Amino acid sequence: MNEPTGTPDTGDRQARILDDLQDAVQRMHVLARSPRIVVASGTRHAGARPMAWQVLFERSLGAHPVLHYRGTTAMRLQAVLVNGYDSEPTLTPGWACGRLGDAMSAGPVVQVFRADRLPDDVSRALVGVIVFEEDGLSLAGVRAVVQELGLR
Repeated sequence: MNEPTGTPDTGDRQARILDDLQDAVQRMHVLARSPRIVVASGTRHAGARPMAWQVLFERSLGAHPVLHYRGTTAMRLQAVLVNGYDSEPTLTPGWACGRLGDAMSAGPVVQVFRADRLPDDVSRALVGVIVFEEDGLSLAGVRAVVQELGLR
């Protein structure tokens, strides 16, 4: 419902934000702390909007520098966990995004990097990975890979 000024009702907006955050909390499974590996039950397009995921993930890290996000395919998950990235960064715009929602369009595996370490120190820039259950990825499968690699 709109207020007389034509702007959306803030009560509805606040309720939607709280619903998104609650959905993300219920779907979030933390498998490792460093780097933080999170599996989100369900797909990228179901439930919470990307901003809710971004806020929740960033808050789970506590104090942190500016972060950049990079999406990739399900097939690249193991490379990300082993190497800390799926491909060498470039100076061209678009290798990583400032918003999680922009990175999510590239695939169900979203790498989270410290912006202050890109592109020169990419091997130490990874702070986390958010994995959505798509393209054959599942909570049990990701958990098995994380355990096999000894990530905690």
